[in-house]
This record gives sequence, structure tokens and C-alpha cells, in this order.
Amino acid sequence: MLSALKLMRHAIALLTHNPFQTIRVVAPGLALMIGVIAITVVFAPDLLTYSTANPKVDTLRWSGLPLVLVASFILSYALMAVLWHRYTLSASRKPHPLGPMLILGYLWRVTLLAAIQLGASLALILPLTFAQQNGGGVIGGPALPSILLTTFLTQLILLWFSLRLSLILPAAALGRPITLLQSWRLTQTMTRALWGVSTLLALLNTVLTATINSLAPPTAGRTLVIELPIYVLEGLLIFSVLTTLYAQLIQKKRLIAI
Repeated sequence: MLSALKLMRHAIALLTHNPFQTIRVVAPGLALMIGVIAITVVFAPDLLTYSTANPKVDTLRWSGLPLVLVASFILSYALMAVLWHRYTLSASRKPHPLGPMLILGYLWRVTLLAAIQLGASLALILPLTFAQQNGGGVIGGPALPSILLTTFLTQLILLWFSLRLSLILPAAALGRPITLLQSWRLTQTMTRALWGVSTLLALLNTVLTATINSLAPPTAGRTLVIELPIYVLEGLLIFSVLTTLYAQLIQKKRLIAI
């Protein structure tokens, strides 16, 4: 757990040592994200409150503009990650200009990881939900602590599994791709530390989700003011964790906060 705390502390230090520089580095991706959100607010506001529990889910048509907006949002997130990886891992701190093929290579790896996570989550959520329902035995559905525990355990396992495979992302951002198997093997020595990191991240996300849901009903305003900034900050933290792992396991160096 000590190694996990050190890894998390170092990842946070990379982001916070010079916060204005951090914003400047990810600014292109952040600007694209803000533009996508602005268009969404005007032309497809239902996307901001979309969820499987949303009663409007059946009325949302996944074609045309909504699909373009979702794809553009994913692109903005990926662009922030690529820019951050290249900035923190480049020896000169001035990485070469990005090319479309590098971005596409990063995106398809993100898609691959997402597909693996989806399959893993289905394998986890179904038995956990079944156990939750059988263990609850209470009219009105499972209790909140049971839901939170299920959410935490699912996120814990998925995060650990993802961290073991996600070295392919900073590697792709630098134009030096590696395979999923190579990532799994390289992170073998960090297995215990990554369980600790996954525990901290899952706990943080579970607490934030529970807090947000207790503050206000799911509205477009809540999404814009509370949820999106939190998602961006959590994303930057995970990008920084992957940057730190890549530097230690592949570049064999300890990053210095800029």
C-alpha cells in the first residue's frame, strides 16, 4: 500500500506542481470538449442526462448529431490524454506535433480497452447483482450500502485489470506501441501496488458518485456544473498514473514534477 500511496502522490504532484502549465498542455482537448458540450446544450440536451435509468432513454435516437457529439467528446478526452502523456514523457518536454494516424492509433486502443472492460464488467456485475438481490430479500430493492459495495467492488476489479493493460496508451501516445500482453507482463512487478491504486481510485469514485447523487436529481445543470469537471479531473489523474507507470516500468526513470 505504501508503494500505491507513493505512486498516487507522484501522479498528483505532476498535475498540481504547476496547474497553469497542466491546463495549457491539455488546452486543445479541453477546448474541443467545451465546444462539444456547448453544441450539446443547444441541440441535444437529453445527452447530458442520458443513462440506462433515465426515463427518456427510449426517446433518445442514437443517430446523426448525437453520435457525432459522443464521438467528438471521446476524441476530446483522448486528445487530452495524448497531450499529457507526450508532454510528461518526452525527454525534451517538447514533443513533436501530433498526426491524425497517431490519434487514430490511440483511439482504437481506447476502444479495445473499453470492449475488454465491457466484457469484464458484464462478467462481474451479473453475479454481484444476483448475489445482491438474493442477499437483500427486502421489498423495494437492495439497500444503499449494498449498492455502494457492489459498485466499489466492481470498480476495484475493473480498475486493477485496466491498469495492468493500459500501458498501451502512453506507449501509443509516444508513437512506440506495445501489445496488451507486454503491458500485462511489464506491470507484473507492480501487482500489489496497483491493487492499492485501484482501491484508492474506486473508493474516491464511489464516494463522489454517492455524494453527487445525494445532492441533486440528475439534470443537465448538475452534469455541467458538477459531474463533468469531476470526470475531467479523474481522467487527468488516471492519465498521470499511467504516465508514472510508463516512466518507471519502460523508461526506467522517475519523473520530476514540472
